Amino acid sequence: MIVSLEVVPRDRETIAASVKTALAFPEISLINVPDLTKFPIRSWDACEIIARVQAERDTARPLSVMPHIRAVDFNLNKPFPRELLSVDRALVIAGDLPLGDQSGGDPHVGMAQKTYQTETPAFIRKIKSEMPGLKIYAAFDPYRSNIHYELDYLKAKEDSGADGFMSQPFFDLRLLEIYAEYLEGKDVFWGVSPVLSASSRNYWESRNRAIFPNSFRPELDWNIEFGRRVLGFCRDRGFNLYLMPIKVDIEAYLTGLFAK
Repeated sequence: MIVSLEVVPRDRETIAASVKTALAFPEISLINVPDLTKFPIRSWDACEIIARVQAERDTARPLSVMPHIRAVDFNLNKPFPRELLSVDRALVIAGDLPLGDQSGGDPHVGMAQKTYQTETPAFIRKIKSEMPGLKIYAAFDPYRSNIHYELDYLKAKEDSGADGFMSQPFFDLRLLEIYAEYLEGKDVFWGVSPVLSASSRNYWESRNRAIFPNSFRPELDWNIEFGRRVLGFCRDRGFNLYLMPIKVDIEAYLTGLFAK
């Protein structure tokens, strides 16, 4: 089983601190780096920073990295700029189109990048054809529409060359178990993200249409216990775990999650 920790690339100091935290927990072997255009550091740049931070620390347990790549940033009619990726795996997401001006230069340079109507399955197919050795994970959203629709969409991504999947956070193990029944035997990372306030829950429910059980409490103890249940489920069923600790004391959360 692989446990991945998400590291938001706000700045080099944040990245370095997150790597230090991850190295303190032997259960974690992979770092996921989202690609957020509101920050100057793109996901592939953060991977280079993470590699340098680990080299400086001379760690005996190097962490693998997985950058997120937004399909909308790349033109299907141009070769993929493979120099961006010095890694062996990446997560492909659709990416949000900007609301304002889409003008700019190359899709991988600067913050004013041009965007394209690039669909995820087609983009996965392109990357796999040009970089067959790269392991591609595809994102999936259990709240996007309905289970039948999302499973069909995952099948389209798999048919395009996706090697595995990474989910949005689950907050109800029962819903996760339903999806897991249909994805048995697949390389899947199940997402978990602690929610510690009413406003955070409201965000997930209103923006992402997430589902919370009636037993949910916006407290660290509840989120740790839920995370431990998902961790145990992944261990027992041969799945992987994707941790997205946002606005939480990461060390306290991880300490509770991996307590023996």
